[in-house]
Amino acid sequence: MSSTPLVAVDVHGERASGLRRVLTNALSLLLAYILPKLLTLGAIVTAARVLGVSGFGQYGTAAAFAVILSIAATLGMQPLLIREMARAPGAAADWLRSAHVVKSLSNLLMLGLLILLSGAPLMDYPLQVRLAALLLGVSYAVGAYAENLAAWFQSVERMEVWMQASAAAGLVTGALGALLVLLTQSVVAFCAAPLFGQIAALTWLALRMPRALHGGSASRASVQRLLRSLAPFAAGFIAITLHSKIAVPLLARWWPPAEVGLYTAAYKFVDLVQALAVVGAAAVYPRLARAAAAHHAATRLIEITLLAGVLAGGTLWLARVDVVHLLFGGSFAGAAPPAAIFAIAIAPLAINIAGGYVLAAAGEIRRVAVLYSVAITVKVGLITALVPSRGATGAALAMLITEALLALGMLAVLHRRAGVTAGARTWSSAALALVACATVFLLRGPLSGLAAGFVYALAAPVLFSVTGGVPRSDWNLLRAALRPGTARPARAARAE
Repeated sequence: MSSTPLVAVDVHGERASGLRRVLTNALSLLLAYILPKLLTLGAIVTAARVLGVSGFGQYGTAAAFAVILSIAATLGMQPLLIREMARAPGAAADWLRSAHVVKSLSNLLMLGLLILLSGAPLMDYPLQVRLAALLLGVSYAVGAYAENLAAWFQSVERMEVWMQASAAAGLVTGALGALLVLLTQSVVAFCAAPLFGQIAALTWLALRMPRALHGGSASRASVQRLLRSLAPFAAGFIAITLHSKIAVPLLARWWPPAEVGLYTAAYKFVDLVQALAVVGAAAVYPRLARAAAAHHAATRLIEITLLAGVLAGGTLWLARVDVVHLLFGGSFAGAAPPAAIFAIAIAPLAINIAGGYVLAAAGEIRRVAVLYSVAITVKVGLITALVPSRGATGAALAMLITEALLALGMLAVLHRRAGVTAGARTWSSAALALVACATVFLLRGPLSGLAAGFVYALAAPVLFSVTGGVPRSDWNLLRAALRPGTARPARAARAE
């Protein structure tokens, strides 16, 4: 009688291997988002010190205006491209060529609107601000093409190439920006640096793209197909961008540039958190897009995002005064109160970002657009009520209230449309971590804000483990993913 070996599937090993790939994706994306910010942070700090609060406020106004107008160039296309190319790799070349055609038209529209709207009678910005915004707009136009190429690398989970391109952009932007602002003390010259950074990133991606992907076709039918698929993504992206950036132009209407400079400095911490939240969600996004049923993975993503948001928010809240002084100097002390409010908003902000990716992967991007459209209305109303009297602090309060309400709506839609519901242990772990943050603050004694934040950052993960927010099985899986040799071998059985 013959015997046939049957090898049992090592589920633990497969899960560890999948997590290892996700962690690799996350690390590459983390570096892709963080490296440019770290490499340009020195230039930002240098500009803040050289230009002063008022000049830095002009930069903040130009940057926020250019970002808002950049939605007309990028159109939120990258998540759509990643999803479609992950599902159908053979059609990637045609998707890319069609995307380039659409981006060429949208770039022209964006630059025209930027020139038209920045002048009288609408915004009536000073010439310095208008020129700075125009240079930033051109850099976003170049970056729109780079996003198309980056979408392919992300769809095939080669995130490391996107990381390398982002590092090139950050290195060029940071080094050139610091040099230009030191030599000229001009906000316009400082804003020329990102253009060269985006050119460096686009060149890097193009050189590493397979030659076959440069030869796709863009027929009228394929462009129309792209535009039909793009419409809900564009609506969602426009709503998200307006929601996150509308505060600065409105603040600039009621307050002098110095107040805008304080808000811009405090908001840099939010920019960092947004990058981290995008990293976590984008690392699993191609897999969520390919999976027929990804309820468990999506639920765990939201749970981990909530706990990470509580950890980051508590750390920033405790260390806010020292961090602001360390980075920006004593003249920016007024940025600490809005930074404290932003710290409280980090957890709901992170949930909203991750939830948007989950719904996009599930084909529910229209729900995201509706949620953020409502949030814009609420936020503008709150800004109108709070900013004239409270300035940067009022704008931060408007952001906090809006993000909290949006998170409630996001969680409700995630439950109904994607089957995502955070567990009771996750919520209890988050609540106890908030209690721990308050306890550290009350009992910190002679500890500085930085030291208190460090203590909390060490204690919170231990608390998550003890309370079950991050159970032992997750830690074991993480250890197996980080150390491939520790994964349990598959068991072999023989049937006769």
